[in-house]
Amino acid sequence: MKIYVSITPPSESPEPVNYNIMTYIIPKENRIKELLNFGLPKIFIENIGNLEELKYRVEDVDNAYFYLPTILDYEILNGKRIVPIFSCGESFMVLILDNETEKIIYFELENDQVYKDYGRNIDLMLMDIMINYFDDHIDDEIVLGKYISIGERIGFEKSKELFQLRNLSIDDYNSKAENIENWRIEIAKELKIL
Repeated sequence: MKIYVSITPPSESPEPVNYNIMTYIIPKENRIKELLNFGLPKIFIENIGNLEELKYRVEDVDNAYFYLPTILDYEILNGKRIVPIFSCGESFMVLILDNETEKIIYFELENDQVYKDYGRNIDLMLMDIMINYFDDHIDDEIVLGKYISIGERIGFEKSKELFQLRNLSIDDYNSKAENIENWRIEIAKELKIL
């Protein structure tokens, strides 16, 4: 299934015509190949929507293929080839491609706005998944071995180090969480992801 929108029609002018690149969603049957070519870990792709621990955070792409055709006019998607990576309810992690750019972005259905631009940094995206998992289960006393196992099942190799950077006393955790984005960047630098 290819969905095409908005191509500039040829001009009547004798000058050369510059066509806009079409916006379309890569068909589901070509999705895995595109994601592997970009460099996403095969184990991550295979486990999208299949890990109970990441349920509601890393869901399969059915929602993406249902909703994305309704928002192809969004400026953030205009002129791009779109490869859904995973859904998170009505939020989407997608790979967008055109002649100049290949990058991973995260956005919500209701807003024509990029919430997170990962560029080509796959490890940063995987780190965020693991941070979200940690924060979602902070009251459950996460066990390091299980945390590492989940990281391995998505292809994230720095789970142990990330766990140690997040597993703080309540006071330290709350203090760091006051500026969550700075803490995220600090962790990414410590892990040599940024």
